Amino acid sequence: MHIPREGLFNRFFSRTTRRPSHPAPALTAQALPPTRKDVTRKQGQTASAKHQVIEEAAEPADGEAPVLTATLQHKFVTRIHGKYYNLEGFKHPGGPVALSLIGGRDGTPLFESHHPFTSQDKLQAILGKYLIPDQEAEPQATALAAMIDEHEDGGHYEWADGDAFESELKHKVKDYFRKEADRRGVSLLEATKATPQRWMEIAFMWIMFACTVPSLVSGEWWALVVTPVLSWIWMVNFWHDACHFALSSRWWINASVPYLGPWFSSPTTWYHQHVIGHHSYPNVGHKDPDLAHAPSYLREHASVRWRAIHGVQHRWWRVGFVWSIGVGIGLHIAADAKLLLTHSYNRVVPAMPTMRTAPTIAAHVMGRAVYVATTFLWPWLVFDSQVKALIFATVPIGIFSVLFMVNSQINHLTPDTAHASSSNFWRHQVVTAQDFGTDGSSLHRLFCFFMSGGLNYQVEHHLFPTVCHCHHAALHPIVVEVCEKYKVPFYRREGYIHAMRLHFAHVHDMSSPPGVEMSSPVATD
Repeated sequence: MHIPREGLFNRFFSRTTRRPSHPAPALTAQALPPTRKDVTRKQGQTASAKHQVIEEAAEPADGEAPVLTATLQHKFVTRIHGKYYNLEGFKHPGGPVALSLIGGRDGTPLFESHHPFTSQDKLQAILGKYLIPDQEAEPQATALAAMIDEHEDGGHYEWADGDAFESELKHKVKDYFRKEADRRGVSLLEATKATPQRWMEIAFMWIMFACTVPSLVSGEWWALVVTPVLSWIWMVNFWHDACHFALSSRWWINASVPYLGPWFSSPTTWYHQHVIGHHSYPNVGHKDPDLAHAPSYLREHASVRWRAIHGVQHRWWRVGFVWSIGVGIGLHIAADAKLLLTHSYNRVVPAMPTMRTAPTIAAHVMGRAVYVATTFLWPWLVFDSQVKALIFATVPIGIFSVLFMVNSQINHLTPDTAHASSSNFWRHQVVTAQDFGTDGSSLHRLFCFFMSGGLNYQVEHHLFPTVCHCHHAALHPIVVEVCEKYKVPFYRREGYIHAMRLHFAHVHDMSSPPGVEMSSPVATD
């Protein structure tokens, strides 16, 4: 069911979003570059300068970009490498979820990162069937062009064919999976997803977690800690891969299984925050939503305006407080509510056009109600002691939240990576991330892998997000070799302690006002 243009929701949301005040520009042949190689550095600088002017004119107090929105008319319309496509009717192998991620926005980064092993000729042949010719002057495309061109800096990356680093990296990784496909007797696509062994590992972790749930519900104190830890280990080892379409080659499995892990996040919210925003523009101010989750409490990037309260953000009690509520309150409730009310995630990622339908909103709200009931309300119905009910309603999700924050913050927010940047999309993914726990004893590597769900191979994950984490250890030496050959900085840390030490050094650096000298970045291992 579609909500009419003048319906209640449209009139309400129109007060919380910005709309272009000028006529939508016409789509001309000059505005639609024919191939990647025609998108020059000069065009990128022009788009960047235009975006900067907008920020200076109307930048909110917290240093975030203007609120954007997408409407239902853009549900299937996207821009890829400067061309506009209407993907309605396209039966994408990733299913309707994959298509919904790029509807109503510039989908170039997602398009590139999700098709690393498919030739450009084949991709262009498929896309050509859905191209919106400029002579049609389709209203959907012109309206989307106005929204993207006014607010979205499509020139952050230089999309050009022939980059040797990108070509060799893709070729070597694809060659690895070709051999794996032949060895296992499966397709190339299937070879990149979870192996039978990985599925068995996930099942075993679920059994371990499930066995502790009755003890938690019956109020046994040991389960207060053990259950959330095992819950984290189980969920992070399948949930994250599923949302990246990396768990299975069947789209409906990837779309369904995240709902088995309610403590992690709403899948819809996660798509906005992580898949669309963070993975497209890691550590890019005003584009990566992970840089401004709680700007009133933590400043972890120069794009967030410094406040006096940030002067003590490196104290353990401040970090501990934010980390303990980051998931249970922040990600699940506060961020979710803002996404529904403003149709933007952290003011930098426009909501999917489908978020304007009444059934979608109702289903989303119902899902949040189930989360609140199964996380915070059940102890009050089970235990007679109000103190015990309070403890069991807050401590498990608090422990889960801390584990989530530890494994997400140490991968990108360090003195070396937080403000690193490259105009090349693939190099940018490398220099803004770091691996940890990839060397040392087998026991140490296994601990870091299973405790992080494979997120300790963060560089490999950002380069190939649709590849299951179980393959990243094998890809690691390939990526390191290519990075060394082309002198692309690749950051590796010994383990959790080393990575956390660097993260807290960065938090301490960002507690100082702009202009104050920061500590020197630690040299690469």
